[in-house]
Amino acid sequence: MIDSILPLRAIVFQMLFLLVTIALEGLVFFKNLNLDYKTSMRYAAVLNLFSTFLGWVIFFEINLFLPEDIQRQFISYIFFDRFFPNPWFAAVTPIIVITSLAIFIGTFLLELNGLELLEYLLDKSKNPPAPTEHIARFQGRRDQIIRFQANTKAYTVLVANAASFSAILLLLIIRWIEQNQRVSG
Repeated sequence: MIDSILPLRAIVFQMLFLLVTIALEGLVFFKNLNLDYKTSMRYAAVLNLFSTFLGWVIFFEINLFLPEDIQRQFISYIFFDRFFPNPWFAAVTPIIVITSLAIFIGTFLLELNGLELLEYLLDKSKNPPAPTEHIARFQGRRDQIIRFQANTKAYTVLVANAASFSAILLLLIIRWIEQNQRVSG
């Protein structure tokens, strides 16, 4: 009864996702940004709490402008793990895929800007970054070399987000398999 009123499952999964994300992104920050372990975990925690809060605010603001049937689909799926049959029921999967891609890009941009702001506020940006090696990735016909710096902030945040989103996707797949086994078993 209380599960149909208060989305406890969604709250618990959000906390689980945050714990996994903070741990993974903290490790990536530790390896690539030359921070100590404690500081990298703090950075990851602040950035993820910031992006999660803004993400929920943006979700509820955008949800106000969607048609009522899509609003019901999103709210029922995110909070109660089920869809309601309506005209949008068949179009939900492509919408979820496009929304997931937008969430990944949005989270990347939020965390990248959040990292810059965090370093500015903590006055860490006064130290000049250590020079990095350029890694040759491709050598074309005219000796063209495409290079990237393996420890830039943008690259680090991108790798951290890719790792955390992959882990969350794996958890969701495991959850989906477990639910399907319970229904069919």
